[in-house]
Amino acid sequence: MKSENKNIFYTKAASSSMKKALIYSLLLITVTACDEAVVLDLDETTPKIVIEGQVTDHTGYQFVKVSKSSGFYTTGKTPRITDATIVVEDDLGNRFDFVHNPRNHADSVGYYLPQVPFVGAIDRTYTLTVIAEGQTYTATDKLNSITTIDKLEYRIDEDEREDPEDPGRFYEVLLFVKEPKETRDYYLFKTYRNDSLTYNTETDVYYADDELVGESIDGFPLPIFYNNNDLARAEVYSLSREAFIFYRDLDKLLNNDGGMFTQPPADPRTNLSNGALGLFQASAVVSSEIRVGE
Repeated sequence: MKSENKNIFYTKAASSSMKKALIYSLLLITVTACDEAVVLDLDETTPKIVIEGQVTDHTGYQFVKVSKSSGFYTTGKTPRITDATIVVEDDLGNRFDFVHNPRNHADSVGYYLPQVPFVGAIDRTYTLTVIAEGQTYTATDKLNSITTIDKLEYRIDEDEREDPEDPGRFYEVLLFVKEPKETRDYYLFKTYRNDSLTYNTETDVYYADDELVGESIDGFPLPIFYNNNDLARAEVYSLSREAFIFYRDLDKLLNNDGGMFTQPPADPRTNLSNGALGLFQASAVVSSEIRVGE
């Protein structure tokens, strides 16, 4: 039986199932269309503020989540902070206030959405300010441009059809993206099956820079298989170098084997001030979808 696809632009963390107790678990929140990253603090003694924010050039993708870190052995949801004051400003002086869980969804406790919907703009720099539990935390990130997805294609994986991991799921979807030569670029990848954000394993994080990608992503398989008539979608997010470093550090954290010559794990470097964990990310987003088997 063949395992799910692994590709050059995907982090090695995708194979680190043994680290599940120490993950940043990326889950789709349907209501807010954002990602939930549950940050487990390596320091058991002092919980830290965890801030996860995102601004993109698409409507409905803007959010900020505020919570407290959990220790290594803690299970269940992390404590959420529901009374923070949150503002995002751009480098032109535009201000965007965020309010807590405006639709009052049970799954969105700790999530803040824009009071007035807005979209980010390419080449603008955004500053996040969070006031929580008497402390102020800030972060800044630039919204870089992104290339387009040329196309998606699908094909039958014969090995998987002969001995499938999941019955009927033996189609692989191929991603084609041209990489601009004139800029240094960083990317985050997300894959969907029938509108559900889907990973090979729950610890997967997929990211790359253009040194790894080369001149193009030319027919790389997405990391999951599809049934006939499934809707496959790929999203590509632009990253700043600082955000890329965060995901690279996350890769190292998930791949720490604890050996004699391995450095002890550390929380990923962040653009947040005042000791907060997490990341504030400004991204342009491109996506493409295909109906498999049609």
